Amino acid sequence: MLECNTVSTPMALDTKLCPATTPDDKLPYRELIGSLNYVAVCTRPDISYSISKLSQYLTYYDKSHWLAAKRVLRYLKKTINYGLVFELDDKVVYGYSDSDWVNSQEDRKSYSGYCFMLSNSVISWESRKQKTVALSSTESEYM
Repeated sequence: MLECNTVSTPMALDTKLCPATTPDDKLPYRELIGSLNYVAVCTRPDISYSISKLSQYLTYYDKSHWLAAKRVLRYLKKTINYGLVFELDDKVVYGYSDSDWVNSQEDRKSYSGYCFMLSNSVISWESRKQKTVALSSTESEYM
């Protein structure tokens, strides 16, 4: 990965992942996703969505999942100087949230995410699949 080509997004827009019929145990997929999850939780909220999606396939994964995870590494290489910066300019907390509607084609569930910011710095964030199926985009936003 030291000489890899970099990419500008952690996951391609046309990425369609589905469970593999038989897992490819030769690939260290679980270890890579665990390490990337640590990076996402500690310093890089920009990869949280991608890691959330890839984490759904820890039991049944194949080369397509491995390549998608390696793409996150290629993105991290391009954005190696990105990180969280904490300044004490203004002490106002801002919150943002958003949801999609029926992003997951396998089970028709939506994704939600939020972040809280203090002085233009992210202090809390999360991206996760909703537990129930939303029947409209409005319902997806309220879940």
